[in-house]
Amino acid sequence: RIWYYPYFNPVNYLGHLVLSGQDDEVLLGNFMADAVKGSSYNTYSENIQKGILLHRKIDDFTDQHESYLNGKRRFYNDYPKMGGVILDIVYDHLLWQYELKYQKLNLKEEIKRYYQILDAQNTLMPDQVKFMYGYMKRDDWLSNYQHEWGIKRALSGIGRRIGYSKRLEKSFSLVLKNRDKFMEEFETFFQDIKDEVNYC
Repeated sequence: RIWYYPYFNPVNYLGHLVLSGQDDEVLLGNFMADAVKGSSYNTYSENIQKGILLHRKIDDFTDQHESYLNGKRRFYNDYPKMGGVILDIVYDHLLWQYELKYQKLNLKEEIKRYYQILDAQNTLMPDQVKFMYGYMKRDDWLSNYQHEWGIKRALSGIGRRIGYSKRLEKSFSLVLKNRDKFMEEFETFFQDIKDEVNYC
C-alpha cells in the first residue's frame, strides 16, 4: 500500500499538526498547505491563511536548523539527495518517542482531535488533499508513526512512488545505529521550533 500521493511532499504530518495549536482552521491550513501554491492561499478564510503561512514558516525554519541539518547529513552517503525526505518522516517517529519518554503531548487523544477537526472541514480541502486524507485516516498513519514498522512502511511507500532505486526503508537502520544522537538533535529542534512558532 502506497502512503504518499502526487502533489505532496513527504512532510512530517504529525509534527505540523502538533505545532498548529488549538484553532481548527489554522490546523486545516497547516495540514493542506503543500497543495496551496503561491498567493492562492488568499482565497481562504483568515485563519486558514494563517495555517498555510504557519506551515511555510515551519518548513523554512526546519530547513535552516542546525540539528535538523546534522541529522539530514547522516543519510547523504548511502541515500544521496534523500536526506531531507527521510528525516522529515523520521521526525514524526521521534516526536512519538519524545511523547513516550516525557508524556507531555497526549498524542493519542490529540490524534483523535486532529481527525475530528479534519473530518469536519473535509469539504474545504483541495481534492488531492481530500484523497490523501482518506488513506491517512483509514490506515491511521499518525498513530503508526510511533512504530518502527510504521516508519519503514512510509519510507517504502515514498520510495516506490518516486521510483527511487534503493529500498528507502533500509535507511531506518541509520536511525537505529544513531538513535541517541537523532533523539538529542530532535529534542533541541523541537524546543526551538515551539518557541519560534508559539502555537503550542
